[in-house]
Amino acid sequence: MDLLYALLSGVAMGVLIQRVRASDPGMIGRNLRLENLSIIKFMALTIAVGMILVYLLSLVTPMHFDIKPTYVVGVLVGGLIFGAGFGIGGYCPGTCVVGFGEGRKDAIWAIIGGIVGALVFTLVYTTLVQPMNKLMDLGKITLADVFHAPAVAVAIVVAVIFFIVIRLLPTETGSARG
Repeated sequence: MDLLYALLSGVAMGVLIQRVRASDPGMIGRNLRLENLSIIKFMALTIAVGMILVYLLSLVTPMHFDIKPTYVVGVLVGGLIFGAGFGIGGYCPGTCVVGFGEGRKDAIWAIIGGIVGALVFTLVYTTLVQPMNKLMDLGKITLADVFHAPAVAVAIVVAVIFFIVIRLLPTETGSARG
């Protein structure tokens, strides 16, 4: 049954990604240049709704959240590598799959790049990644830990902030408006 839920969630997310045109490298480029914020607003909305639903659901059904350690240096280096690939290729892991499903031939290169990147990460993990992660390992922390507040309350506050920012930000900015 879990696989069915995962499949349905993946299809729903793919439909939403396609609807907001996040599988179009040109639209992604406009978002990265902050000319059109539709994808950024979509991502923020997805995070906000997901946070509220997951934490509210956790109040009525047992859940296990596997909090990953906060490796500051590793996240910075990984973010730079991911961001460079995202900017150059015009796709992220989810959008390249949707783009490929739409028939965008360039999306296959993003998929191949992701597979090669995962392979390289695996091959250099013990020699490069593990030592780098030890430089600034903050452990398994969450915003709820930092603010000494219930996780569901923090999720609701963060989601409300996201909703306000989404509402206040224009979709078209700068040179995109004319």
